[in-house]
Amino acid sequence: MGALLFTSALAGCVSGTDIEGLHKHVGDVEKQVDLLSKQTSSKEEVDKLNQNLTKQVSTILRSNADMGTRFDDLTRELQTLAGKLEDANRRLAQLSQQIAEAQARMDLPGSAAAPTGSSPAAAGSPHVGGSPAAVPPAPVPVAPAPVLLAPKPAGGRSGPAEIYNQALGDYQRGRFDLARQGFDEYAESYPKTDLSDDALYWSAECWSAQKKPREALDTLERLLKAYPQSEKAPSAHLRIGLAHLELGEKAQAIVQLQFVVHEYPNSDEAKSAKQRLRALGSDSR
Repeated sequence: MGALLFTSALAGCVSGTDIEGLHKHVGDVEKQVDLLSKQTSSKEEVDKLNQNLTKQVSTILRSNADMGTRFDDLTRELQTLAGKLEDANRRLAQLSQQIAEAQARMDLPGSAAAPTGSSPAAAGSPHVGGSPAAVPPAPVPVAPAPVLLAPKPAGGRSGPAEIYNQALGDYQRGRFDLARQGFDEYAESYPKTDLSDDALYWSAECWSAQKKPREALDTLERLLKAYPQSEKAPSAHLRIGLAHLELGEKAQAIVQLQFVVHEYPNSDEAKSAKQRLRALGSDSR
């Protein structure tokens, strides 16, 4: 009887309004739980998106680095072709000079034509039908033109043209040790010719081809110190920057690449330097 009275009293204390308020509070809690769940899901999506973006940035940076390496290889090949073109132009110039000298000798009295009354038959030429056969004049012999117009010294020692041409041939065939020795010999023995700076540049290229950037760097600095006005100066400065980069000396590399852009703004070397600077995350001021 007492329990029944207590239950009746409790029921009388909890009104319908209280129950409705309790349901509303529970509903609010459920909404907050749903919202919190959605926020947690959004955070995970954001984290995934950041991870994807990081991967894409890394891929782009690697691609830029690969493109920079390929561009440098292409630049090296173009410079090699330019060297071959320079050699071809020198060969052509010497050939023209030899032809002009031969023509001048032919114009001298008694040096070009046979004496009057003589004929090829008189020197044992074949006869056809009882008359001398027509024999064309012998062509003027032209020796293969070396790169340099220099005679070979007496005593069997190689001359400058022979040393340089041999070194260039060794370089083109991938014999970099022999090529470098030849270029160094030329630079030391003939320091005041038009190709003295070229010899040092190609010596440095031999070191670069053998993956020895420190030695290449030293040779290039020697070139710029001895020949500051050399036509190879833009390429030499660019190569110095790349050598610093290979050695892990990023700050020195950036300074050198910016120097190329500033001092030789319209050159192919400046374009290459700008690309490298972008890959390094630096501007080209």
